[in-house]
Amino acid sequence: MQAMRLAARFVLVNVLHGENVGASARAMKTMGFTDLALVSPSDARVLRRRRVIQRSSGANDVLDRATVHASLGGALAGCDVVCGTGMPHDMSRARTARGYVEPRVYFEKLAREVGEDEVVKLAVVLGSEKTGLLDEDADMCDVMLGVPTDPRFGSLN
Repeated sequence: MQAMRLAARFVLVNVLHGENVGASARAMKTMGFTDLALVSPSDARVLRRRRVIQRSSGANDVLDRATVHASLGGALAGCDVVCGTGMPHDMSRARTARGYVEPRVYFEKLAREVGEDEVVKLAVVLGSEKTGLLDEDADMCDVMLGVPTDPRFGSLN
């Protein structure tokens, strides 16, 4: 299989708990990613909060470069592929029926479709801690990625 070159942006939609922004920045930096975008966070000053900076554990550069957007469309500008994330089973609310693809399966398929010299600008979109991605946000995604979980307790955050 050919190597795929990704420029990945992680998009947190309507994040409620600032500490999750810091933890996301830390996880991103650990994996070599630096492009973080927030859509309508509950706290407009979340990127400057002490608890967020502390939770980032040294990923201050990711927080410093992070962008804040009023809409998901703004956060997705310039992206070639948009991957929504979610639970195939939702414990708290009814959802529009949609297909979920396991991440490994999707990225293997994408790697076969992409030219070697092409850089794919990819967005990974995560919904709020309370609701996940709303249907209107999921509708903006090219694919919904889902990690198989126990339907009785599938939350990964």
